[in-house]
Amino acid sequence: MRSSRRSGEAEKHIILRGLACETGLCYHAFMRKLDFSRVCGLYLILMSSLFLLAVSPKGYLNIVETKYAVFCSLTALLLLAFFVLCIRKNITRGNKWSAIHFLILAYWAWSLVSTVCSPWRRTAFLGEYRCDGFITITLYCAVFLILSLYGDDFRFPLWLPAAALSLLCLVAILQFFDLNPLRLYPAGLRWSGRERDYNGAFLSLTGNADLTASVLCTGFAFLWPLGMRKNNWLFLLPAILCLIVLFASGVRAGMVGAAASIFFCLPAVLPIRRKGKRIVRLLLFLLCFCILLFIYYIPLPGTAGELNSLLHGQAQDSFGSGRIYIWKEVCKLVKERPILGGGPDTLGERGLAFVKTAPDGTVIRRTIDCAHCEALNVLVNQGVPALLLLAAAVILTLLRVVKSCGVSCMPLVSAFLAYLSASLFGIGMPANTAYFWLIWAVLLCKTGKMHDDLVADAI
Repeated sequence: MRSSRRSGEAEKHIILRGLACETGLCYHAFMRKLDFSRVCGLYLILMSSLFLLAVSPKGYLNIVETKYAVFCSLTALLLLAFFVLCIRKNITRGNKWSAIHFLILAYWAWSLVSTVCSPWRRTAFLGEYRCDGFITITLYCAVFLILSLYGDDFRFPLWLPAAALSLLCLVAILQFFDLNPLRLYPAGLRWSGRERDYNGAFLSLTGNADLTASVLCTGFAFLWPLGMRKNNWLFLLPAILCLIVLFASGVRAGMVGAAASIFFCLPAVLPIRRKGKRIVRLLLFLLCFCILLFIYYIPLPGTAGELNSLLHGQAQDSFGSGRIYIWKEVCKLVKERPILGGGPDTLGERGLAFVKTAPDGTVIRRTIDCAHCEALNVLVNQGVPALLLLAAAVILTLLRVVKSCGVSCMPLVSAFLAYLSASLFGIGMPANTAYFWLIWAVLLCKTGKMHDDLVADAI
């Protein structure tokens, strides 16, 4: 009896050792085949699908926290994979460090100094108002450096963001008809009750309508150059959906971003010769000039009327849904702490408020926790040096794009320019700003490789 038990235990021990050996062999084989380019590709896939479509059962009540949690989780996994592969030496030699990378590193370092010296250090570190504190800035910069240096040759299914953006637009279109898909709105609230039944406006799976417009204009700018390629016309369908939702939402910052992407990138995308591209650029300039001339001499209601007054040097505080007032007040705060700023995401601690009267006579008072201009937001929160470092990195990127960008990079260039243009009048949070840093990193990686190839050919 005992011998049979012993033999049974011995057999179990042999089987367990065999399983352990097989598991170890599979693990080592997996790690040998795993490279960081695939990890980067998987991260981009998850950010284009899981992060973009992430909501919780509470809908808009905690959508900001949900998006931020998903972003932090996915980025933490990316960083963990990077460090593990670094230890195992499974990361191939990346691209060379450029001045842009050092500028981003300096921007991160200055944000750290601003955080440490902030009177509201806890808020600056954690980011309580817009989830845009030093932790978030660290994640942005880390993702940017890692993807731009080591994210080469990854495979990314382009249909995935197109499908995700189509779903985003479908939800928004249903909400325009006062439906409540996925029960995102709390009970009794709908899109038509924005700015009346509740403060602000919420749309689709991103939350705040300004954030949704930022995502959609960036998505539109990425998709339409793809649709201009041969046999890729299906990408134009989700691009048109994005454009329809942008105009129906009435968010002007998103429309500016979409228009900027067409204005700057259409001549480069069109399959015509260099002389034809110059003619198209000239026609676009003339079109814009004629539109401005028409608005200057013929006052119209709405946004065109505000632009007419601005062209005549008459800026009222109510213009741009109160943006002129917000910009004036924020500029006053910049003078108080011009070098270090108040600290990341601390504008809400500075005591600014915006008061307006609703159509029914109700007085609405809002705390100003965002400058509604991302450049101005960096200026007031992290100081003049931070803005200069970031602006220098953007300018150098655009110069590199002009020198060594091919037609294959135009979707990234278009999306990059669209976000930059919209950000001058919009707000930034992880729900939309994360995509800007991803697009920037991939664009820098692609153009860096093209630049190296051009130098090698010249030599």
